[in-house]
Amino acid sequence: MKGLNNYDRLITARINSGGFFVRLQSDTPLPFERRKKLPGQLEHEPPMIEAPPIAMRYPRCNLAACMLPWTENWELDVAAFTEHVNRFLQAGYSSLYVMGTAGEGYALSDHRFQQVVQTFAELTVGEGLDPQVGVIALSMEQITERIACAYHYGIRMFQISLPSWGPLDESETMLFFKSVCGAFPDCRFLHYNLPRVGRIIGGAEYRRIADTVPNLVATKNSSTDYARTADLLKHTPDLQHFLLESNYAMGCSMGECSLLCSQAGLFPETTWRLFQAGLDDDLPELFRITALLHGVTRRLFAHCQRRMIDGCYDKTFLWLRDPQFPTRMLPPYLGLSDEEHQTCRAVFDAEFRQIP
Repeated sequence: MKGLNNYDRLITARINSGGFFVRLQSDTPLPFERRKKLPGQLEHEPPMIEAPPIAMRYPRCNLAACMLPWTENWELDVAAFTEHVNRFLQAGYSSLYVMGTAGEGYALSDHRFQQVVQTFAELTVGEGLDPQVGVIALSMEQITERIACAYHYGIRMFQISLPSWGPLDESETMLFFKSVCGAFPDCRFLHYNLPRVGRIIGGAEYRRIADTVPNLVATKNSSTDYARTADLLKHTPDLQHFLLESNYAMGCSMGECSLLCSQAGLFPETTWRLFQAGLDDDLPELFRITALLHGVTRRLFAHCQRRMIDGCYDKTFLWLRDPQFPTRMLPPYLGLSDEEHQTCRAVFDAEFRQIP
């Protein structure tokens, strides 16, 4: 263990002297004076190096995904949407977003997009709140136009994904981020990193992009792969990585990350407990709640014989707690049938309703 600084320039650090380790990238050796024994460290263990705090580009938070309820005439149900957003605000959420995949961001016309953004902004733009708008489109031009639309209504945080008609290579990806984020220097951007666009961005590439694009502040990743999660936190610990409930505990075991729980509308109190366990570095509680939530979606929808788009599941979660919430999906996508919904409710009542 001599020459710790020469091990691939990685520093092993014990944080808060609680036995919690992260590995941080470093280009220069640290002076010997910073090596010292920490409380709880065994005599035979080599001195650990206290890592300086990382300057995060975006604060750690519990992010809520808002769904879009539609009337029978396929208009935004403003009353239902307002109640839905206010319920999240009353539950303590200060970071909310609309129009990801579950929020049907891929399906909206420009007119409908403007209506949703205006309504959402009226509810969420204000002191102490940090609303996000998702922008999914086939062209960079359309993405920048929609960002400009939301900017007009006071939105300054955006969730963007790559154009998806043809996968971008690394040079094209860099050009995309420099062009889109650079056009709005007073805004912040979260990159929605998903396979639908034809490629996944890894940690090393994120590092190059982040070093060039200072207002790229966060990522959203749904992977449960340990190596991929570790790669993100190793190369870009300064970006805020939003992970789903299935991978949040794993991410917290390696560094700072944030939570995006797809089951927040179904288990609101448990979602906050999961997030708090991450803040407290309480790994037993993190993995206990992860195990509790694991398999809920598969069990609730085991009777459905077709693969459905994301919003079908998320809207059903809301409907299980609030039977008045509309579950319609914009055509051509189909939601659950009445019979499928009732089966979901029977399973939920029998097995999961007691989870707060």
